[in-house]
Parts: sequence; C-alpha cells; structure tokens
Amino acid sequence: MILSWIFVALSGYFLLAFTGIADKFLVSKVVRAPIAYAFYTAVTGPLSLVLVPFGARLLSWHDFLVALISGIFFIAGIYHSYAAILRSSVSRVIPIQGGLIPLFSFLLAYLVLGERLDFLQTIGFIFLVAGAVLISFRKEHGTWTTKAFVYAAMSALFFAISSVLTKYIFEHSNFISGMVWTRMGFFIVALPILLFKKNRQAIFNAPKEAGVKNVALYYSSRITGTIGGFLQNYAVSLGSVSVVNALQGTQFAFLLVLTSLLSVYFPKVLKERINARTIILKLGAIVLISFGLFLITK
Repeated sequence: MILSWIFVALSGYFLLAFTGIADKFLVSKVVRAPIAYAFYTAVTGPLSLVLVPFGARLLSWHDFLVALISGIFFIAGIYHSYAAILRSSVSRVIPIQGGLIPLFSFLLAYLVLGERLDFLQTIGFIFLVAGAVLISFRKEHGTWTTKAFVYAAMSALFFAISSVLTKYIFEHSNFISGMVWTRMGFFIVALPILLFKKNRQAIFNAPKEAGVKNVALYYSSRITGTIGGFLQNYAVSLGSVSVVNALQGTQFAFLLVLTSLLSVYFPKVLKERINARTIILKLGAIVLISFGLFLITK
C-alpha cells in the first residue's frame, strides 16, 4: 500500500518537473509579473467542477470553509514563490522550498492531523529533505536579499498549510470532494486581484509579453502541472502528507536530468552547467533521496 501512493507521488513529481522547466524559462525570460501567474492559476478553480459527478459530496460549513482557506493559501504560495524568484532566481528559491515545505508540513500535520511517523519513516523523511536541499543547491553569484528569502519562506509556509488542510478535507470527506472544493478557494482570490489597476495591467499584458509561442508553452506547462498536482494530491489522500511533500526532492532529480538532456538540444534556451563538483554533489543528493525512499517503504 505504501509503495502504491509513493509511486503516484513520484509520477506527479515527474510531470511537475516538466512544469518547472517551462516556468524557469517563462519567469526569467518572458513574463516577470508574479501576480499574473497567481491570477491565471486562480481562474482555473471552477474547472474542478467537472469532477462533481465522480463522487463530490457537500461539506459541512466548517469543512467547506477549511477547503476554501486551503485554496486561498495555495494561490498565496504561488504568488510568493514567483515574487521570490523575481527578486533572486529559481536556483536560490527551490532549495528553500525543498527544505521548508516538508518541515512546515511535518509540524502542521503533527498539530492539525495528529499524523505520526514511525522511527524509520522519520529517518527516511530527514534523508529526503536533506537530499532535496542538496540536489537543488547551486552556487550562484548575485544578490540574495532578505526580502527574497522572506518571500521564499512564506511561499513554503503557505504551500504547507494548503497541503495539510487539503489532507484534512480528504480525511473528512473524500478525494474528489477535496479536489473540487479547495479549488473554489482559488477563484475567491482571483476577483480581488482584479480590483487594482496595476494588477489588471500586468495580467492583461502578460499574453502580449509572452507571444504566441510562449503562450503555447505556458498552457502546455499548466496541463502537465495540473495532472502532476492531481497525482500529488491523490498521493496525499492515500498516505502521509509529510512524506509526500518530502518526496519533492525527486522532482529536483527529474528536473536535473531533463534540464541536462534538453540543454543539449536547446542550448540557447536551457543552460545547465555541469562539472565534476556538480556531478558529485547531485549524485550524493540522489543517494540520500534513494536511501530515504528505501526507509519510508520499509
């Protein structure tokens, strides 16, 4: 049973790696307005209503409110993540998220859900988090401001809160209900965003800035991101939210391999610096992640 939801999580993170490559390019080269990314993610919320016939249930007012809050925090996480990237870089932000999202999830799941990991799972969790930070780390020249760090840390906290509250809905209803009603929280955020003229300008200028080819890339990445997120949430519904978030290190491993391969064919779009020190560092991280996976499946 443990292997089944871990496989689902790994499949989700593999697809999210494709999304990460596209976002890395779009954020750094094309659309540089975090609010635009947050808005275009938020407006997809009502699309989850297509899942209603497949088993969605009405929730109590309390649980419905929890679901909405989960969705709101997810969009807040999206905004703060891109805001951090804009002020620094993807390579600096990802290690912060890779370390803090599992840590925040572990603490919140302990307090909110009463989730407990046994000894081997706890050790495996530590190895997974260490591997996630190590594999996503890259020495870079440039600024790393306090504001950028705060945005990155806040995004990690918001993603963790959203994930744990979504798990709460899964436990008190079912998977389909959790996917439908938490996404309604997305849409709640979209409307206030449009109230501000500056936001509207950034949002409606984004497609023009991107161009036709990049718009196609954006929507392709949203498709893989949606499916990947669906699988990630399904894994959360089946198993431990702490462990699923700790497995994010495998996404970085997939991202490393895909970026390295694609940089050979598209060197002008994706540049991955590979040297002996980098290879040793990444291989060490993969060993940590693999050992962590081994322990949590025991």
